[in-house]
Amino acid sequence: MDVTVLGPQRRTSGAKAAVAELIPRGPIATINAGWRERESEDGELNAVLEGRMANLRLYQRWTELISTDPEYAAAERKLADELEEQQAVYALRLFHAVAALDQVNRRDKMPAVRAAAVADGIRQLRALDAWHLSEVAGSRHTFYRSIMIGERPNVLAHRRELREICQGSAGMVITGGHVGVLLRLLHVFGLAAMLTEPVITWSAGAMALSDRVVLFGANRPAGRRLPEVWAEGLGAYPGVLPFPQPRSRLPMHDPYQLALLARRFKPRTCLLVEEKSRLLLGEGRPLPTSARWVDRQGAVIVRGPEGDVEERPGVPVDPTGQPARRPAHADPVTLRRVGP
Repeated sequence: MDVTVLGPQRRTSGAKAAVAELIPRGPIATINAGWRERESEDGELNAVLEGRMANLRLYQRWTELISTDPEYAAAERKLADELEEQQAVYALRLFHAVAALDQVNRRDKMPAVRAAAVADGIRQLRALDAWHLSEVAGSRHTFYRSIMIGERPNVLAHRRELREICQGSAGMVITGGHVGVLLRLLHVFGLAAMLTEPVITWSAGAMALSDRVVLFGANRPAGRRLPEVWAEGLGAYPGVLPFPQPRSRLPMHDPYQLALLARRFKPRTCLLVEEKSRLLLGEGRPLPTSARWVDRQGAVIVRGPEGDVEERPGVPVDPTGQPARRPAHADPVTLRRVGP
């Protein structure tokens, strides 16, 4: 399946142009469940979709399930409490693991020793991420099995309605919002099997459709948030991790932190989704022209019509191959062609 990923839609011109080109006629199945209580406030979105929106109302359907099915509601609350504690424990372990890695990386006495320690520290981060994903997946599978979600009449009724809407649509749009809520409702209502091409998405929608959801926000006013794995996504474009709004949410002038991000999540590509991005992604499909991603040396690689170009602050990479540390001042960005 191919998916068109857009940058964040503060201005709606990108979404409007993509819809006009890719879904010129017919109803558009729309998911804005990430907006939660504001799901029904969709007038502006409907205008972007030329008045052809068929809102699947996943959040409204979910609140109806909660209010009419006490057994399901109790199981949801139990799962939410368990997932919250799992994320908190994981975040605590992650914080100390990254802090230790940062301390090791500051040592200059023997670069070869430092390089080996950093490499092993990154392997430990990857193992911690894998452990957390496994724990979360186990909790979710236990939840679905215990409530027999695929056999509950009220859930089945909603799924039948949703399938009819999707089958009668000319395409699908999935917006942003709260990625955790969005992903949960996509799973509850079985939307993975109902995605209707062409699919257009942005922000949280783009994150939910990847094979792994990573929460991040390094430059938030509330303080730095380390990138945290959250859950497995729908896997529409395996091997690609979208990072929307990187300029405000990632330390873009810190090659060490960018290199750590890329090395921690390899072999997946850490894709930078800017405000004006429009990227066609799909399983087995190469990254398109204009795609920007982070490589293992902390560089930003830009795919141009004549090849890949390296964009990075003017900071040399450590001789051992380790990512360079951030200088005290902000260096200008330079471009260097990648490859022969």
